Formats: sequence, C-alpha cells, structure tokens
Amino acid sequence: MIRSLLSGHIGLVLLLSAVEAGAAFTPPRIIGVVNQTDSGSLSAAELADRRYVIDKGQVHSVNRGDVLNVYREVRLSRRIPVPMRLFIGNMTITDAQQQSSIGLFTANARIMSQSVIKYKTAVKGDIVVPRLILDSGVLFDPGSYELKPAAAEEFAKVADFVRLFSPAKLVVEGHTDSDGEQMDNMRLSEQRSQQITKYLVDEYDFITPSMVEAKGYGEAQPIVPNNTPENKTLNRRIEVIVWE
Repeated sequence: MIRSLLSGHIGLVLLLSAVEAGAAFTPPRIIGVVNQTDSGSLSAAELADRRYVIDKGQVHSVNRGDVLNVYREVRLSRRIPVPMRLFIGNMTITDAQQQSSIGLFTANARIMSQSVIKYKTAVKGDIVVPRLILDSGVLFDPGSYELKPAAAEEFAKVADFVRLFSPAKLVVEGHTDSDGEQMDNMRLSEQRSQQITKYLVDEYDFITPSMVEAKGYGEAQPIVPNNTPENKTLNRRIEVIVWE
C-alpha cells in the first residue's frame, strides 16, 4: 500500500533512515506529504485526503492503527537558542512498512489557533512521537492525586512501553477535563504527573530520575470537546510520551 502511495515520490524513499542495531531512539519525523496541494488554504476535503510520510515504521514499533503525538519545533525568541516543541495534534498511522509509515493528521484546534503556529496543518519536519494513554479514573479518585491500589497494573503497561522504545527521555503529562477552576485543574494535573513519575522511578530500576519529566496541563489540551460526560472521561488522562 505504501509503495503505491509513494510511486512518483522516489525522492522520499531516499530519505528513509536505515535501522542500526543498538542505535539510540530518535523521534520519528514527517519527511514528505502525499496528495499535497499548492492551492493556498486547504479545504476540509483536501485535508482529509492528505497523508504524511514518516521516517519510522514497524521496525521502530510504529504500526498501523497507532495514534502518535505531533509536535512542531518553534523558536519563540531570538534570545532562546533552542527551539521549543509545541503540541499541534495527532497522527493516526494508516499504513506501515518496516522502515516507514503513512499517517493522517488531526489538528488540535485550540493549539493551532495560536499566532505562533504559522502553518495550520502538519508539515515536513514535524516530530511524531509514540505515546501511551492511561485513564486517570483507574489511577486516581476524583480530585485526588493519591494512587489507587489498581494503579500497579497500569504501570506494568508503562514499563512494557518504555522497554519497547528504550528512550533517553520520557515525559509524563497530566490532563483534566474542564470541570472546576482552571488553576485547580492545573495544580491537580501537575501533582498527578509527579506522583506517577515518583512511582515509576521507585519501582523500575531502568527508569531513572534523569530520564523522566513530569508536566501538568490541566484542561488546556483536550483531545475531544468537553461537552459530554463521555468526552470528559477521555480528557481526564495521563499521557506517557517517548520524548527522545
């Protein structure tokens, strides 16, 4: 399937990275666009038909059906020499071969509305990273950051996820729905991510304090609108992200 989509795009194939035994994890990147248009602003139909070629595939544990986070590197100030990664949406892998894959991008409308994001869809060079989503309701009681006893089973999934990718850096993100005060939600998400980070470091010797970072975003990054109880449940989550 990917070969047929890439026909006429031979230059993209030359950019696919070879897998080296024992090589350190490097985040996947978008290296090309299939069904690209030069018509200026894209219609909804054009965006729906756009596919992105990613330089990692099954060998790197990127498989069909996976949903990955997409980040753009943006330099916010000339005084800051290192660009920041800004979350812009998700990539659903629609086809995967050994060393490459193709995905469909879904933008995070709230993030894309910010003026610092110039291009309102994914572009060549954007970073596409693996993530694991945990249901906050399984880990915590409402409004609490104390772990439930059942959390241990969920953290076994995190351990398997980390072993799969062997990252140099792991980010644990806390997210809430929009119920309650914004600052309270931010604080709760930070406390939860810190609690999870502490557990992982204490429980697994291959997860060290220097490789894991805790972040809380409160209600700022919903994956669906907070307009139904079901959607709010989806937004109350923990994301474990392979950062580098």
